[in-house]
Amino acid sequence: MRLIKMTGGLGNQMFIYAFYLQMKKRFPNTKIDLSDMMDYHVHNGYEINRIFKLPVPVDEFCISSKWKKVIEFFFCKTVLERKQNLETMEAFTRSYVWPLVYFKGFYQSERFFADVRDEVRQAFTFNVDMISRLTKASLRWIDREKAACSIHVRRGDYLQPKYWENAGSVCTLDYYRNAIARVRELYPDVYFFIFSDDLEWVRENLPFTDEEGLYMDGNERPEDSWQDMMMMSHCRIHIICNSTFSWWGAYLSDKPGKLVLAPERWFRHTETPYIYPEGWVKIPVE
Repeated sequence: MRLIKMTGGLGNQMFIYAFYLQMKKRFPNTKIDLSDMMDYHVHNGYEINRIFKLPVPVDEFCISSKWKKVIEFFFCKTVLERKQNLETMEAFTRSYVWPLVYFKGFYQSERFFADVRDEVRQAFTFNVDMISRLTKASLRWIDREKAACSIHVRRGDYLQPKYWENAGSVCTLDYYRNAIARVRELYPDVYFFIFSDDLEWVRENLPFTDEEGLYMDGNERPEDSWQDMMMMSHCRIHIICNSTFSWWGAYLSDKPGKLVLAPERWFRHTETPYIYPEGWVKIPVE
């Protein structure tokens, strides 16, 4: 049996679930381990089953975190993503002699679900029965704009000292200004839809008139934030930040001629050569 640890916020959960779908196809006796999520109170908890209409129920493994640690330590061969040579996928695709294998990581690359891309897109179909009236109205507006461009600015936890140096400091104002200028050159009729967990700061530093863009402030409750990702996915053009929430908002868009602009570095001090899908445009962050 293969167990895959579930952890993190929505974007990371989606990467882990996408990896699970690939592993499940290769190794049917694969389960997602939700044990740690039972006591996970960061972000909005486990959201996959709540906001997506998953075509197939998740094959879940869940016991008390105490007993899970015992099983992991004494009975499992653990495969840590961060300790693997990611130039090859061999550590994740090989068959192991040991019967219990436990996978821990975030799998932030299309490479981890390359064989099941269509299944992943189908799985991440948002539950429209749950969206608000304001989101429905916004979706109609976005769909009317031929050059709708989402801008995502993440601040929040990225301002904390433990995240700032490696992640929060990456997407500078210069990055956003350069990306916006690039989009305007390509699409003179562009209309911007701006998403952020700190819209007051964004309004002060990235000002748009009503004729240029709209600040999306309708989903301020944490449990409603997924609706921002849904609206991003309806845009044709995307200026993302170094956030998995951003990544999926752009990736799930199926608009013809989609354009994604991303920061040239995902982390300040960590290399991530495989996080950018083919065709995404890298913009300098300085």
